[in-house]
Amino acid sequence: MKKKISLALITAVILLSATLAGCQTTGITQAQYDQLAAQLKDAQAKNTEAQNDLNKLQTEKSAVDAQLKDAQSQIAQLQGQVGGLKEQATLTGATPAETAAKIVKNYIETHIYSTIDYFICSDMASEVWNMLKAQGIKSVIVVGNKDTAISDILQSDHAWVLAEVGPGDYLALEATGGYVVTKSKNPLYYRGWSFDSPTTLKSHNDLVREYNTRVGIRNQIAAEDNKVIEEHNQATDPAEADRLEAVHNKLVELIQQQEAALNNILTEINKLATPLST
Repeated sequence: MKKKISLALITAVILLSATLAGCQTTGITQAQYDQLAAQLKDAQAKNTEAQNDLNKLQTEKSAVDAQLKDAQSQIAQLQGQVGGLKEQATLTGATPAETAAKIVKNYIETHIYSTIDYFICSDMASEVWNMLKAQGIKSVIVVGNKDTAISDILQSDHAWVLAEVGPGDYLALEATGGYVVTKSKNPLYYRGWSFDSPTTLKSHNDLVREYNTRVGIRNQIAAEDNKVIEEHNQATDPAEADRLEAVHNKLVELIQQQEAALNNILTEINKLATPLST
């Protein structure tokens, strides 16, 4: 009997525990739900309002960015104008001669003479010519030889500028050195052949390059012809001598064609240039 009672007591304890556990609540009241729903709705409304504010701010930012970009562009333009006025003031002298001297000096301070980069004297003289034009000073670009008196334009090896600083009064400007050369210092700067613009000078340079190329071709043909003549004079076989003579005649024809082309190019070169009076 004692065992049965003991068992019954254990069972009762277990059942009581199960009954007490079943008394715990597992949900929320309607009032709590309504309160949470109201809070959620309010949060959603505030989020929508915040998003609208954000969109408005982004639109305003885009407008401000556009205004800033426009302002920066205007500032850059004004800076360029100020720089141009400053440069103009820097390059302007009391007389045209002083202005020309300032221009060529300023030019060499901001440029480098380089035969390696093919930025040669004619390019530099062309830019100085343009700077003089911007200041209202007429000038010409001259090719010649500043070390030796020459009579053939093809012997020219240098280019510089003659600026008209008075009616019929010219001043030589050495673009590669940035200085003035007076006639008393070196009269060869006042001899040579002049061009009224960089465009004409460029055409001249192109023709000179073609001329020199054709001279090389003509000389190669002449050298080959000399070999043929030598072989012809040593030939003992009449047939071989006749063949070599035919080759010689053809080479002479080619030489004559090149010489005719050279004469035509030289004529064009002389048409572009104006000889300076000595």
